[in-house]
Order: sequence, then C-alpha cells, then structure tokens
Amino acid sequence: MSDSFQKQLIAAIPSSWNHNASALLGVPSTLSLLAAKEVSGDGMSGALAVAMTWSAAFAVPIISGATGVLICLFKSEECEEIDRLVKQPTDGLLRPGGRSLINSVLQGAATVLNATAPAPISFGNVDYIDLTIDETRLGSIVGNSAHIGTFSLTVGTDIMSQALLLYAPEGSLETAPKQTATRNTQAEAPAQKEQTPQSQPQPQTTRRNGTQRRVEAAPRNIERLLDVELDVIVRFGITNVPLRDVVRMGVGTMVELNRAVDEPVELLVNGRPLARGEVVVVDGYYGVRITEIGPSSDRAAAIL
Repeated sequence: MSDSFQKQLIAAIPSSWNHNASALLGVPSTLSLLAAKEVSGDGMSGALAVAMTWSAAFAVPIISGATGVLICLFKSEECEEIDRLVKQPTDGLLRPGGRSLINSVLQGAATVLNATAPAPISFGNVDYIDLTIDETRLGSIVGNSAHIGTFSLTVGTDIMSQALLLYAPEGSLETAPKQTATRNTQAEAPAQKEQTPQSQPQPQTTRRNGTQRRVEAAPRNIERLLDVELDVIVRFGITNVPLRDVVRMGVGTMVELNRAVDEPVELLVNGRPLARGEVVVVDGYYGVRITEIGPSSDRAAAIL
C-alpha cells in the first residue's frame, strides 16, 4: 500500500472523529494530529514499549481495499469515560460504547478515503483489547512495521490527553484471541486476584468533579521502560477557537490563551500534566525551570 494511503488514513481518522464523536459522546470532543512517523525493524521494540503505556486498545482489521490492522489506543481512564458517555446496551463484549464510537469514526473515515481510493476501503468488527493483561499482545498484532500517529484528545472539559493510532500494513488479529465479557466476569475477578496477588498492580482511586474513578497504579516492571524516550510538551495555555476562526488564521493573527503572563507553564509528558515551572533562556534556547512537581511514584502512575 502506498505512503499516500497511509498518510490519508491517519489524516482521515481525526477528521471523522471531529465530525462524528461529539454527537455520540454528548459533549464536545476533538482529535488533532500532533505527529506522524513510520517505524520498522529495530525501532519497533521502542515504539511498542511506548505504545504499551496506552493500556486500552481498539483493534480493527481492514477487510477490503487495503491490508492490515488499525489500532486506536487510549489511556484506561479516558477509555472508561468514553464508554460511559457513549451509552450502548451490553452485547457480551467489553467496552460497547467505545467500540460503537470507533466504528462510527471509521465509517466516516472510509467515506473520506473512498473518494480517492482505487478500491473501496472497508473495516471489520472493532475488538477491544486490554493491554494490561498481556504485554506481548500488541507486538503479535502489529508485526514488523507500523505507521504511528500521535493525537491530542479532548472530551468535554474533563479530558485533555493524548491518543495513539497504529496502522500496521502487515498486522493481523488472528494471533490475538478476542477478549469477551460474560456475566461471570465480576464473580471470577476476585478469585483470579487471590490466585495471583502480585500479577497486576493495585488500582488507585481519584476524584474529578466529585466523581470517583479508577486509576491504574504504576507497573512493578517500570525499570524495563526507563530508557524509552517520551515526548515532553511545554504548554503555555489553551483556548477554544471556532473552526471558522481557525480557517481565517494567517500571519499576524493573535490567539489569546487562558494563562496570565506571570503564571507558571505546564510540563506535559505523554499528554499528562507532570509539573509546572517558569520559562528560562539557556545559551539561546528556551527551557523550563521546574517549580512544582509531585513525588516520583505519583509521576510514574500519572504517565503510565
């Protein structure tokens, strides 16, 4: 498959998300491309290690017009919120709301792609995969190469995070058995926990706007990921701008942010706020002197 298709595919997903997601979620939501790259060979191990920090995956085979698998990855907390907002009846499988949203987004993306594709593009069924269960699952699906898109994700006013998109032209779901939820899942979970008390990190809880949510604790084998490079973003502020104003932007346009000049800037790692600090200049380069940061254990839990 040509590079143009891969670029068009990664570009079509946020376009369809921004057109369809808000109606299903019931709150405004945007997905914006931050970076895209192709990874293969020796670079795959590092890329997969980073991708594993997104623990919730929706995998979809491309069944016509192209080959491979498309994988949309979210953080567990964001995935739970999406599934809660997209109210769907239980169908015996995990994350019905999230799967419904991804299916709608892909249908819209297929419409965009088919306007120029030499053969009609269509996607198969959406499978939810909990990557915390087996660290090898993602690698077995993706194979030896992937095109990766990193996106900023907003859902309502509570979620400002990042999502990841992997397109694996040679990927396959045949080696990754589906995960299903049955009525016995809740009853089986405690027994499973007693048999392997150290197999999974204990979840923590946090509150946002008075709502209690589960946040997975940092994994015990974090040492395996310490050499993985992560994107660090300095955020001066954010604002909401209508699409009409974005289209009209040009050289000299002023964009007002929600942060005063004397307020500290935010340091984001993997899309999560990690610290705050003040902007400095070092040898002609901008830098940030950290003034506020939490304990290392809290930082690891926040990033992963």
